[in-house]
Amino acid sequence: MSKKFTQNQKNGWLISHLLFTAMWIGGGCTQIVMIVLIHLTSSGEFLYAAHSFMHIFDLALIIPGALGVVITGIVLSVRTHWGLTKYYWIISKEVIALILIASGGVLNIWVQDAIRITLTERMAALNSPAYLHDRLMLLLFGAGQLLLLVTVVLISVKKPWGKRKNKGLAEAARP
Repeated sequence: MSKKFTQNQKNGWLISHLLFTAMWIGGGCTQIVMIVLIHLTSSGEFLYAAHSFMHIFDLALIIPGALGVVITGIVLSVRTHWGLTKYYWIISKEVIALILIASGGVLNIWVQDAIRITLTERMAALNSPAYLHDRLMLLLFGAGQLLLLVTVVLISVKKPWGKRKNKGLAEAARP
């Protein structure tokens, strides 16, 4: 077992964890704002620019935020009394984070496709079934991701479901 953090070390890692969380949620909010504006625009140049900025925000905020949350979360879990699998609420956060990261790869496919279509078609993209599908999926899945991110924050605050019971081999291995 690794050495536990001092209180100052724990606070530093926790602040980093919260800042990465803010980056990830901020990037998600920015994506939703962009996709709503895309639905309201009458400019082909804006369609292309908005999808391009969605990709930039993904690279600058969402991906670093997500990776930072996962790394700091693992370090905090291992180096504090919480552990990686001792509590159901921590396990649920880990599972949700993995789902969000994996689904982010799918969202990126739709963003890249929308960039490609709007680059050449501009406002005519609104007549493209492929573009309309991408735009709808970005709205639905982006909103779903943001909802899951907020859910993770609420789980962190409330810490529901309690501690896991030790069963089987783990119990037998105790002295």
